[in-house]
Amino acid sequence: MKKITLLQVLCICMIAVLSSCSTFLTTAVPGSNIGYMPKPMVADSIHTLTSITGSFAGGSSPGIAFEMGMLNLSAAHTFKNFNIGYGLFGYAGKAEGGTDLQTAEDREQYLNNFKKNYAGAGLQFSIGLHNTSENGNTDFRYLSFQNSFSFENGPYTDFRRNTFNGKIPTYVAVTDRSFIWTTGLSTEIIWRARRNHDIKHAFKLFIGGSPSLSNSFRFGSSISNKDGANTVGWIFNYHLLIRRISLGLETGTTSNFSQKISLGYSFN
Repeated sequence: MKKITLLQVLCICMIAVLSSCSTFLTTAVPGSNIGYMPKPMVADSIHTLTSITGSFAGGSSPGIAFEMGMLNLSAAHTFKNFNIGYGLFGYAGKAEGGTDLQTAEDREQYLNNFKKNYAGAGLQFSIGLHNTSENGNTDFRYLSFQNSFSFENGPYTDFRRNTFNGKIPTYVAVTDRSFIWTTGLSTEIIWRARRNHDIKHAFKLFIGGSPSLSNSFRFGSSISNKDGANTVGWIFNYHLLIRRISLGLETGTTSNFSQKISLGYSFN
């Protein structure tokens, strides 16, 4: 009997909503590739910050569960009215899905059970505008433009390519893309505690998608609900910073439904 992790359990509801029997072979990283990049507040004495963050992420597309570890390195600069951030990230994990096929008819309609590894790397960049409260305790980062570029490879990527180039089972959709560009807009509010400015809380909402990814799918003849190929969605993030230590919680849905927990350390 297969072991199911907590993050996989949390994704079951989304899988059920999108499809009861279809499988969408998507890339693994969408939904996890717009990571939170810690940035100094305007009132801080230091306006440049370098951060390293480790994350564990889980996700799903219809019929598939993803697990991955991620490592992010980022730098950020805060000015009076705008901010910029940039960084690189790497990730590795596994994709698991498919059906225990019993008959020749099953093989025409579904994918057999599989468990495949993958790995990738990418870059991200953001530039945004902000206002600051009169007492300096709150920054309203009301509009930011964010981009992520990533490349994915490994046995799971090869499996998608082979499926894409062959006869596609009737209840399967697949993309052969390995390069993913995700872009969109975000808004964020960050504030520091009145009595202890070393404690900061932030909430951020990103809305965007991966252009052209949805058009890269090939669909089996029985796929009627193509929502699993939709790449436009949202990512919501909570970030806690205590001195140099940070904790992040994230959930979102683009082409994949995803959840992520992160722990980081920041340098001046």
